[in-house]
Amino acid sequence: MKRPGKLAGAAVDALIFFLVGGVYAPVSLARPATPSADLQVNAPNRGPFPTNKQAEPSIAQNPTNPLNIIVGSGDEFAEPPCTDTYPSSCPVVPGISISGFYASFDGGQTFPCQGLIDLSAFGKWAEADPWVTFDSRGNAYYGQLAFDTIGGPPGNVADIFVAKSTDGGCTWSSAAKASGSSHAKYDDKDSIAADANPASPFRDSLYAAWTKFGKTFSNIQIVFNRSTDGGATWGKPQQLSQATFSEGGRTGAVVQVGPDGTVYVVWADVVKRDPQIRIAISHDGGKTFPNKDVKVASLATDNPFDDPLPGASFFGGTGLPSFAVGPDGSLYVSWGRRTGEHTVAMVVKSTDKGLTWGTPVVAGDVVGRSEIFQAVTVDPTGTVQLIFNALDDVAVGTPPGGGVVFYDAYWTESTDGGATWGTPLKISSESSDPDASAFNQLRPQFIGDYISAAADSSHVYAVWTDARNGSTCDAIDAYALGEGPKPNVIQQCPVTFGNTDIYLGKIST
Repeated sequence: MKRPGKLAGAAVDALIFFLVGGVYAPVSLARPATPSADLQVNAPNRGPFPTNKQAEPSIAQNPTNPLNIIVGSGDEFAEPPCTDTYPSSCPVVPGISISGFYASFDGGQTFPCQGLIDLSAFGKWAEADPWVTFDSRGNAYYGQLAFDTIGGPPGNVADIFVAKSTDGGCTWSSAAKASGSSHAKYDDKDSIAADANPASPFRDSLYAAWTKFGKTFSNIQIVFNRSTDGGATWGKPQQLSQATFSEGGRTGAVVQVGPDGTVYVVWADVVKRDPQIRIAISHDGGKTFPNKDVKVASLATDNPFDDPLPGASFFGGTGLPSFAVGPDGSLYVSWGRRTGEHTVAMVVKSTDKGLTWGTPVVAGDVVGRSEIFQAVTVDPTGTVQLIFNALDDVAVGTPPGGGVVFYDAYWTESTDGGATWGTPLKISSESSDPDASAFNQLRPQFIGDYISAAADSSHVYAVWTDARNGSTCDAIDAYALGEGPKPNVIQQCPVTFGNTDIYLGKIST
C-alpha cells in the first residue's frame, strides 16, 4: 500500500540530535552519500496470502568477491494459499520449507539464484529465522530453525541447522545440526558467524548462538556451539547465560568474530529486576568463555519489550541487540530505547574487547517517527554504519488499522568511532503500511523481528521487510480489534493482503 502525502519520495525526514552537555545539538553528515533506487530482492508474488509473505532478512557479502551478496529470509511462497475450504486459516504447513535464499553476483542489482533450503533428508523442515555468513574462502553458510517434518509446532522439538554453499549461494548441498543432542522445548533466534580473517589462528571456524527454551519455557538459556571443519560437524553446545532460570526472558543472541579471532556473543537478558544487554567473550576460538556474562548496557529505563507502539499491533525488534566488530577490534552494540511512546536507536562502544563499555549515545532519531528495528555494521575503513526502520508517532491509544501509521528505512553513519552520528537519510523510495502485513493466524501485524546490513569500503547494503506492495483488509482489522468474526480471507480481503517483500537499499559512501 503506497503512502499518500508528505513523506512519499522525501530524501530526509528529520534531523538527528545528540545530548552534549545537557543540550541537544544537530549533527550533519560527515561525508556525502548517495542512495541508489531500492529494489525488491525476492521474486514478485502479489498473492494470495501467505504465498506473498517474506520477512526477517539477513545479508552477507563474500570477502573473496564483493559483488557476491547473499540474503536469507522467511519466505512462504511455497506454502498453500488461504483456500475456500479453510478461508479463515492460513497456517504454515509442516514439511514445507520457508527458509528462503537469494544470491547476487552484480553487487545487489539482480538476484538470479533464489530458492528454499531443503532439510527433508534429515526429516526436518526449514523454518526460517535465517542468518547468513561467509568464511575467508568464499563458502556461504545459512543458519536457521528446523522442525520435525511430521507434527510441527507447537509442542515440537526445534533444532538449529546450518547449511553450506560453495558456489556463492546458488545451491546448498550440505547441512548439519548445530544444536546438539540435548532436547529443548524450542530453539529460537539463532545467529551464525564465520572467522573470515585469513590471519586469525581460528580461520574459517564457524560459530552459532541461539536461545534455548527448556521444557517449561521459564528455563531459558543462551547457548553456543562451534564447528572447525566447515560446518560438517559440530561440538557439544555450551551455555553462556548465567543461570538456567530466567524471570522475564533471554533472547536475541548475536555472535561475531574480532580481527584477532576473539569470539563474542551478545544477547538481551530481560530479567524483570534488572534487564540488560550482556556479552560473553572467548579468546580460544570458542572452546571456553572465561568472561561469560559481562554487562554491556542497562535496559532498565529503555522499555524495549513494551506493548506495540500506538497505531500498530506488531512488536518491534527494538530490544533485540544488533552487534558489529570494527577492523581495529572495537565493538559496537545497537538497540532501541523507548521513552513513553517514542523510540530511538542507541549505540554503545567497547575498545577493550568487551570488558568495559562506554556511555550509550543516540544514533538514530527521526522527528515524529519511532525506531522499530536497527542493524549496525562497520566498513573496512572503520566507519560505523547504522540502518533502522522508523514508524510514525501517533497519539497514545490510537488503534491499529489501514492508513494509520507508515514506516520507512533509514541510514546514518559515524566517522568518529560512534561518538557522533549523521543526519538520517531515508533510503526506502516508498513508505510501508504495517497493516498490510499479518501473522498466518491473521492477527496481529507481522513485519518480522530484525533487519540486516553489510558494508564494504564504498557501499552499504541494507535489507528490510517492506509492505509497499501489500493491501490492508478491513475485515482483518475488525477481527483484530475484537469487533468482527474471523474473516474469509478469499472473499473479504484483496488478493495482495499480507504481501510483504524483502527490499535492498544500496548506499554509495
